[in-house]
Amino acid sequence: MSKRLKNLLASELKGRIEEHNSCVVVGVGPLTVEKATELRRDLREKGLSLTVVKNRVARHALADVGWDGVGELLTGPSALAYGDGGALAASKILVDWEKKAPDGISIQGGMLEGKVLDTGAAAVTSKVSSIAFFRSESSSAVISFRMSRTSLTFPS
Repeated sequence: MSKRLKNLLASELKGRIEEHNSCVVVGVGPLTVEKATELRRDLREKGLSLTVVKNRVARHALADVGWDGVGELLTGPSALAYGDGGALAASKILVDWEKKAPDGISIQGGMLEGKVLDTGAAAVTSKVSSIAFFRSESSSAVISFRMSRTSLTFPS
């Protein structure tokens, strides 16, 4: 593939992902055409897209958007799931698909609100009902932890 074509593809991918603040990196294996079509349909119903792209092209596009850490998650045949539904909606669908087609799909990580997620964290986001709930639970956990640490420092 020529350098000019790679740059064109990277620019196209950048245009698609830069308006979203999250994505999920998916390892793709052997999927039948029927299964791949069904997966894309499930994602599309939630306002998401799945783009299979060469890793170098994706790394270039991700770096241009400022998501350098996500590029490191790309190993082997990979795809990016992104869209209006965000990483939460994508991870829910993809976790279900990991069960349906364990040889065809594997979550490798992702990006959520500027934070790179590893495989486990990306899968855990599938259990979160909304980004607002995610933020409140995260804040509650931090406050609870700080309060418990503070209470331990008071003299008895």
